Amino acid sequence: MNLKIISAGAGSGKTYRLTQEMTRLMASGEVRASGIIATTFTKKAAAELQERVRVRLLEEGRSKEANELTNALIGTVHGLGVKLLKRFAFEAGVSPQVDILADDDQQVMFNQSLSMVLNLEKVSEMERLSNRLGLQKSDRYSTDWRRLLKDLTEIVRTNDFSAADVEKSKQFSFESFRAFLDEPISRSTAAWNQALLVEMEEAVVRLENNGDATKVTAEAVKALKELIGELNVREELFWYNWVKISKLKVGSKSREDFSPLLEFANSHLAHQGFQDDVKSFIFNIFDLATQAIHEFDHYKKSRGLIDYTDMEVLVKRLLDQPLVQEVLSEELDLLMVDEFQDTSPMQLEIFLKLSRLAKYAIWVGDPKQSIYGFRGAEPALMEAVIKHTGGLQKDNILAHSWRSREDIVYASNAIFTKAFEGMPAEQVALLPKRCKLSTPESSNRQDEPSEADQALFHWHFKYDGEGRAPGKEWLNNCIAATLEQELSRGLLVLPKGENDYRKARPGDVAILCRSNHDCQDMAEALHRAGLRAAISRAGLLSTAEAKLILACLKFVLNKYDTLSIAEILLLAGNMNTEDIIEDRAEFLQKEVVEKPVVKWGEGNDFIKSLNKLRPEVAELSGTEILYLLLEELDLKRIIATWGNTSQRMANVDMLCSFAIKYEETCNRLHSAASLGGLLLWFNDLENNGLDTQGSGENSDAVNVLTYHRSKGLEYPIVVCHNLENTLRDEVWGFSIVPERPDIDLGNLLGNRWLRFWVNPYADLAKNTILEERLSTSDVKAKKRKKALQEEVRLLYVGITRARDYLIFPTRQKPTLWLNRVCHNGQEENPALNPASDESAWEWNGQLLGIATKTHYFPNDFGSREPQPKALSYWAGRAGRRAYPVFETFPDGPLKHTPYQIEELLITSPLKLPEILERKTIAKAVTGFIVADDLGLPIDTRLEMASGFLKRHEITPYLDNNALVMVSNGLHQWLQSNFTVKSILKRYPVRQVKGGGSFHTFVDIIVETGDGLNFVLLSDFIGNKKHLQKKVLEYGPVIQHTADILGEIFDLSSVTGCVYFLLSGTCFVFKPNQIKKGPIA
Repeated sequence: MNLKIISAGAGSGKTYRLTQEMTRLMASGEVRASGIIATTFTKKAAAELQERVRVRLLEEGRSKEANELTNALIGTVHGLGVKLLKRFAFEAGVSPQVDILADDDQQVMFNQSLSMVLNLEKVSEMERLSNRLGLQKSDRYSTDWRRLLKDLTEIVRTNDFSAADVEKSKQFSFESFRAFLDEPISRSTAAWNQALLVEMEEAVVRLENNGDATKVTAEAVKALKELIGELNVREELFWYNWVKISKLKVGSKSREDFSPLLEFANSHLAHQGFQDDVKSFIFNIFDLATQAIHEFDHYKKSRGLIDYTDMEVLVKRLLDQPLVQEVLSEELDLLMVDEFQDTSPMQLEIFLKLSRLAKYAIWVGDPKQSIYGFRGAEPALMEAVIKHTGGLQKDNILAHSWRSREDIVYASNAIFTKAFEGMPAEQVALLPKRCKLSTPESSNRQDEPSEADQALFHWHFKYDGEGRAPGKEWLNNCIAATLEQELSRGLLVLPKGENDYRKARPGDVAILCRSNHDCQDMAEALHRAGLRAAISRAGLLSTAEAKLILACLKFVLNKYDTLSIAEILLLAGNMNTEDIIEDRAEFLQKEVVEKPVVKWGEGNDFIKSLNKLRPEVAELSGTEILYLLLEELDLKRIIATWGNTSQRMANVDMLCSFAIKYEETCNRLHSAASLGGLLLWFNDLENNGLDTQGSGENSDAVNVLTYHRSKGLEYPIVVCHNLENTLRDEVWGFSIVPERPDIDLGNLLGNRWLRFWVNPYADLAKNTILEERLSTSDVKAKKRKKALQEEVRLLYVGITRARDYLIFPTRQKPTLWLNRVCHNGQEENPALNPASDESAWEWNGQLLGIATKTHYFPNDFGSREPQPKALSYWAGRAGRRAYPVFETFPDGPLKHTPYQIEELLITSPLKLPEILERKTIAKAVTGFIVADDLGLPIDTRLEMASGFLKRHEITPYLDNNALVMVSNGLHQWLQSNFTVKSILKRYPVRQVKGGGSFHTFVDIIVETGDGLNFVLLSDFIGNKKHLQKKVLEYGPVIQHTADILGEIFDLSSVTGCVYFLLSGTCFVFKPNQIKKGPIA
C-alpha cells in the first residue's frame, strides 16, 4: 500500500498542499485525470480543490490536463459511493438507476417500517418501562425511547454489526451493568412497596414528633407525604423517586430518625423489579432494533431504494470482490482523502481497501480536529493507520500557520503541545507566517500597524450590584455589551483576501458556543445590545414575511379562505386589525340582507392582483406558484419596508429553499408536487420545529455558532464562550467496546460489541450509590479519558478559528473547560488570571501577553434595537402598459425624405438550397459575425463557425468557411472605409418620445477619430428591386438610432448602414444626410 499521510494543522495550507500533490502527479504523467478519486468533506471543498488544480495546471501551460480534470472523480464520500455503485451495479446487486434516500425521506420510511414492528402491547410495555426508568420524568429531562431505537439501528448499520453481534451486545450490556448492582433479594414487588410505605409513614411520624423545627426537615416531611400519596394512588414509585428519598436532607437532630428510611431506599439496588426493568428495557431495545432493521431493509428493497448507510455497506463489500479489485487496480492511479480524521469506521475501511488498489494514495487531515465522534469518527483508528504506515514523515507535516497572528499561534502551541499527550510537539506546534515584524519568510510584507491591539484578550466581568451574582444570561449580556463597545472603539483587522487593515465590523466576529441552545441565548443578548446576530433558528413560519407568503398561497388554493384574506389585508393591504374586523362585520351584515356581487376583500387592489394570477397557476407546481407570487406581486419589496431587511430576505430565501426541497422529495418518492402538498409540508416542518430561519449572514451581523459548526471556517475575531462547562463524561447511552487492545487494519469493523446502559434515575443520577460505584470503574475512567480528549480537540478547533483576535470571556465562576485543557484534566488550577496582563502560557521561553480588562456591569442592561440599515433597491415596476405608436415622421411619407443611399456589394451572395428557412440561416450568420474576432487563429474561428451551424442544425447545407468569408468581407470593408479605433457589438439603445418607446440593438458600432458608424444586420432576401424597397423601411430606424448614438457618444457625425446578410449587399446612408438631432 503506497500510502502517504499528510498532517495539516489548522490554517496550515492544507488545500494548497493537496493542489500541489495532485498537480505534480498529473504533470509527471504518472496519474491520469480519469484515474483520480478524491474525496472531501463537503461539495464546496470538492469544487474548490478541482478549481485550484485546474488553475494551477493552466498556469503551468498544461491545458490538456486541465481540460481532462473533469473526468476525475472529485466529490464527497457519498458522491463517490453512488458512482461506484452505479459503475458496478451488477456486481453489487443493485439497479444502475438506484435511488438514494435523503435523510428526511429515510426518517419517514423508517417510521413507516417501524409501525409494522411495533404492536400495541410492545408500545405499552416500552412506555411503562420508560416511565419507571425516568425517561419521561419532565419536559426538561425527556428521552424518547423511539429516538434511542433509531440511534441504535443507525449504530448497528453504520458499523455493519451482524445479528450475532447484536445479540452478544444485548447480553453483554446488561451483564456489564449488573456488576454494579447488589444481589437481588427474594421479595415480591408488592412486599417491597408495602415495606417502603411503612418506612415512609414511620419516618414522617418520627420527624414530626422529635422537636426538629428546622426548615430543611419540614421540607423533607412535605416531600415524603407527597411520595406516600403517589405510592397509594399508583401502587408503585418510579426508581428516581427511590433515590429522591435517599437525597432528602434533614436537620442534624433528625438524622438518626431518618436513617432507617434512607438505608431502605438505597437497598433498591437489590430490588428484583429494578433489575428486571433495566434488563427488559435493554433487551427490548436491542430486539426491536433487530426487527426494525430487518423490516426497514425489506421496505426499501421492495421499493428499489437504499440509503447512504446501505450504500457504504454495499461499497465495502463490493471492494472485496476479485473482479472489482482487478478493474480498479488497473484504472485507479490516485486516491486522495481530505479530512480523513472525520471519517467513520465504515468509510475508513473503504478508503483502506481503495488505497490498496491505487498506485498512489494520499490522505490529508489533522487528528487534533477530529470532533465528530457523535457521527462515528474514531481518532484511535486514525492513529492506528498512521502507526501502520510508519508514522508521519517530517516532510509531510505542514509546519506553518498562514491564518493567525503570531501570539494566537504561540498561545495555541503553548496550550496544546501539553494538552495532546502522547503526540509529538512537531505535530502540534506551528510557525506563524503572520508576524508582528515582517521578515523575508513572513507572509506580511509590512510590520503590523502600531494601532493594532494585542491578539489575545481576556474580558473579566464583575457584578456591580448587591446580593448574589447573576447567572448565564448576565454573562451573555456582558459579552454583547463589551463587544459593542470594542467595535465602536475600532479594532483593526486584516480579513482574508484583503491587503489593508480596516476597522472591524460585526460580521468579522464569531462567538462560539457549546450548544444550539447556548447560541440562541447569546443571539438574544446581542439583540438587546443593539447588534444583529447571524444565526439559524426555528420559527420561520411564525415570521410576518412567511405569514404573508403563506396567506397568498392559501388564497390561491382556496379563494374562500377568509383568514388568509384577513392576513393579506393586514400585511399587504394597508389595513389595520380594527378596520379589517369592521369591514368583515359590515360585509356579513350586507350578506344577510342581499347576496353581494363580489366576495369579501375583492375590492382590495392586492386581492385583485391575486385573482388575476389565478388562471395562470392551474398547471403549476407549488414551488412555481411561490416564485410566481414573489415576482408578480413584488412581495420582497413589500417585506423590505418592514425593517430588518437582511434577515427578512434571508427568511424568504429559506422559504423558497424549503419549497425546492419539497419538490425534490416528491421527485425521489415519485409523488406529485402540489400546492396543497407544499402547504402540508410547511405545516409539518413547523410542528417538528424544523422551520429554521435564514441565518442572515452579512457584514452587519455577528456570527453565532457552535464550536462544531465552526470547523473549517475562520474569522478575524473569535470569542470562545461557555468555558465554564462541566465535563460530559456520563457512561449512559451507547458505546462501542473493543474486544482487544490493538486495532486490526484488516478488519476494522470486527472484534467489537455495542454497550447500552440506560440511566434509571433521570436527572437525579448524581451523588447516588450507583453513581459512586460507576465512578470508580474502568468504564468511567475510559469514558472520562475519552471525554477529556474530545474537549481538547474541540477547544483546539475553536481557538484556531481566530485570525486577528482571540477573546476569552470570564466571570467569578471558574472556567472549568479551559482549566481542564490547560492542566491535564485538573479543574482546580485557573488558566486565566483577571489581575494580570501576563498569561500562564509560555512559548519560546517567554510568557505570552494578554490584554486583560475587568468590566463592571449591573444586573439590568436595558435593551435597544439594532440600527436600521439603508437598503439599496431597484425602482418599482411600471407594470403592464400600453404604449402609443412611435411616430417617426408625422409630417409626410417616407418616400419624400431627402436621404442619399449608396448601394455596395461587399461579399458574394450565399448559395443556399430552397428548402432552408432563411431566418434560421440569418440567425447563425448574425451570431457568428457578432461573436467573431479577426484577431483569433483561423482554426479557432472555423471551430466557432461550426458550432453556430451545429446549434442551428444547418451543418449539411452551409460550410463553416462560408461564414468566415462573410464575416471577413464585412470586417475588411469596415477596416478599409473607416479609421477604426474600436468596435462595439450588440449595443442596446432606447428612446422614449411622446409616450412612445423605441428600442433596438445595434449589431456593430465602429468608433473613428471624428465620428461614429453603425451597421444593422438584416435577414431579408430578395432581388435588387426588393432590397431597395426594403432599405427605405429602415430609414426611420437608422435616423433614430443615429440620434440616440449621437447623444450617447456626444458626436455630430453618425453614419448608418444596413447589411443584408444573405445577399452580401450593404446600403450606406450618407453622413451628410444623417445628423444628430435632439432627443425628446
